[in-house]
Amino acid sequence: MRDVGKTRRRQVFYGAAAVIVIAAAGLLVLEDRADPSTASAPQQQAAPNATRSQATSPQVTPGDEIVVVNGLKRDEAVALVGAARRQAAAGNYAAAKATLARADKAAPGLAETAVARDELARLETPEGQLARHLERARLAVDHDDRATAEAELSEAARLKPEAPQIAALRASLKAAQDEAAQREARIADALARMRAAIARRDFAAANSALNEAERIDMEEPAIRRARRELALARGEAPQ
Repeated sequence: MRDVGKTRRRQVFYGAAAVIVIAAAGLLVLEDRADPSTASAPQQQAAPNATRSQATSPQVTPGDEIVVVNGLKRDEAVALVGAARRQAAAGNYAAAKATLARADKAAPGLAETAVARDELARLETPEGQLARHLERARLAVDHDDRATAEAELSEAARLKPEAPQIAALRASLKAAQDEAAQREARIADALARMRAAIARRDFAAANSALNEAERIDMEEPAIRRARRELALARGEAPQ
């Protein structure tokens, strides 16, 4: 009986000891969770990361903004200078001056504006106007624009009738007119032969005459109309 009592007392003792150990362990866990030093550790680690992020992010300074704005204003002024040059070349001197004034306002002191203003001043002189009319007449002669060439040469003659360039350009215009007249005559002859061949149902000869006309000037509208005419005569759908 004495042994049984000892055994029971040991069970009670060890059971109580186990409860005490478990309770102590629970307290340690609670203290660890409540410890402010361990709770703030992640925040302390995040702080250096935030500092590094701020250090590596691009910084926009007021100086950078000024550079960008100045670049845009310069681009605007350069575009206005180009517009003023085109206006001056067309003889719109008042409009060109107004456009250059806008360029000055956008970017004061720009070298391109000063150069364009000097060019405009030269164009406004009688010599500058004469040079402009002669150049436009030359381009008109090169492009077989007889009406424009005659108008520009008349303006040039009004400024300086004895200018040798005027006589030279008139000679070039006359030669171009003669060449155009000969070309038109050859085309008319070929188309006449085409129609005569169609009338006798000789479509091979008609096609040959039409090809001859196309070799003279493929862009001539009369030739395109003749091609449709030949197709209809053959009973084909015109292209």
